Amino acid sequence: MPSILIVDDESIFRKGLRKMIGGLGEDWTVAGEACDGHEALDRLEELAPDVLLTDIRMPRMDGIQLQRLAASRQPGLLTVVVSGYDDFSYAQQSMRQGARDYLMKPIEREELARVLGRLGEELRTRRSAERRAEAGWKAQPEVRRHLAGHLAEALLAGRIGPGELELLEQMGASFRHPYFVCLVINLDKHSVGEERYRSGDPSLFQLYIQQFAQEMLDRHAEGISFVLSETKVVALVNRPTPEPLRSGADSLAEMIRRQISSLSRLTVTIGVSAPAEGLGGIPRAYGEAEIALLHRLIAGGDCVLDYAEVGGRGSAAGEAARRSADRLEQAVLEGAPERIAAEAALWVGELCEAARSPEAIHQQLCKLLLRYYELAEELGASSAWLGGQDIGKRLAEVCAISSREELSERLQELLVRLAAAIAQARALQERDPVAAAARYIAEHYREPLTLRDVAEAVYLNPAYFSNLFKQRTGETFVEHLTGLRLREAERRLALTSDKIQAIAEETGFAHVRHFNRVFKSRTGASPKEYRERMRGSAEARSR
Repeated sequence: MPSILIVDDESIFRKGLRKMIGGLGEDWTVAGEACDGHEALDRLEELAPDVLLTDIRMPRMDGIQLQRLAASRQPGLLTVVVSGYDDFSYAQQSMRQGARDYLMKPIEREELARVLGRLGEELRTRRSAERRAEAGWKAQPEVRRHLAGHLAEALLAGRIGPGELELLEQMGASFRHPYFVCLVINLDKHSVGEERYRSGDPSLFQLYIQQFAQEMLDRHAEGISFVLSETKVVALVNRPTPEPLRSGADSLAEMIRRQISSLSRLTVTIGVSAPAEGLGGIPRAYGEAEIALLHRLIAGGDCVLDYAEVGGRGSAAGEAARRSADRLEQAVLEGAPERIAAEAALWVGELCEAARSPEAIHQQLCKLLLRYYELAEELGASSAWLGGQDIGKRLAEVCAISSREELSERLQELLVRLAAAIAQARALQERDPVAAAARYIAEHYREPLTLRDVAEAVYLNPAYFSNLFKQRTGETFVEHLTGLRLREAERRLALTSDKIQAIAEETGFAHVRHFNRVFKSRTGASPKEYRERMRGSAEARSR
């Protein structure tokens, strides 16, 4: 029997609603009640109801804030909001956040029965599908593969719920450790040959690769691999510590690449993410692995591309071009079209003067655009920027340009459009305090920044903001801030000759000793060692 949690600050309303639900028959049970959002979150964890029936306007935490936090804690929860006629705009906002329906006060018995009847049917359909899937994957390989694909999409999108976790455990993926590294394994289609690829079943190539990947995981690590598409396999490595996977010839990714190459005529390119914490961090890890894989356009295929290292690949662009790139990024973030056009033209000119070959120019262009793609992804602006087109196709178009003037014009066009997409995304995010806070941190991370500073910037109580930020992002404020600072430090160590002390100060660290300690704990190397390793990798590939 499905259960409901009733949330409203008026006890008389909760009592009346409980009685009305009881009068509808034995199809539903009221699991409990709560007087506001804070109490409701505690009761959600205790009762694990199927449906959350919540008022919009409540003290301390309103229904919309409750809905956001509840969805992150119990992804499969169905929400119905209750509002007065004056609050209808809030109900619409709640529907956009994923609420299944809304009810107007005073609630009529027939309307409540209609809404609960529809939700009951949805829950029965979901549970029936889970039971069929559970029975089917044990008996039929095709069903098991289909289910694995569904679970992979849920994991990578951050939509995993208790039912999906149970199915994963039955498939042998218990995820007993707190950290994840994502590997995206891409088949190099040229290694197959166009005729062989078209004449065969593309899915068989992916199953072949997935079996190799799973075998390596079973031997050397813990995790699970999935076929994601006709060209990609995803492996999630579950790890007890936040240390990155080993790089080099003895790394897990390199072993997978070599094993596939040595035992078949296939080659693969593998993108590897940095470690992410918790199931909520998997979408970010997947995004990082995808971005690393895009550097295949620069490095070529049949290799392993680590997200932490790809920024250091390719030919030198010259100090002037690097400084121009920083000014260009600032112009994009500020949304100034005239400045973007001027800085883009200057950057292209300085790059062409400093680069040693046309290939080097295209490499640096790819790096720049991939950097902006990552930024657009973080801000939720990539789809609007690219018009729904794949970033790889955009990069291929740019790399086909051989005229400096045309290159400058194309870059200006792309970045002006990016600035507009970012401005649009920011306008939409202003209603979301966590998104607004993340943007504020991204703009001010170089400064001495405290939790209170950011909470005040988004008009929230610091304690409430801290909890909300952790629930929504999967990391604390300090972890998020430190991550931003370290990623910028890694980029500058790999791409510039700036002094380490200057990098430490300009990325927000109080002093260089603290920077050295934090940097080494994250990367396993001191800033100096990291810079030498990045330059050694770049020089080795340029020979």
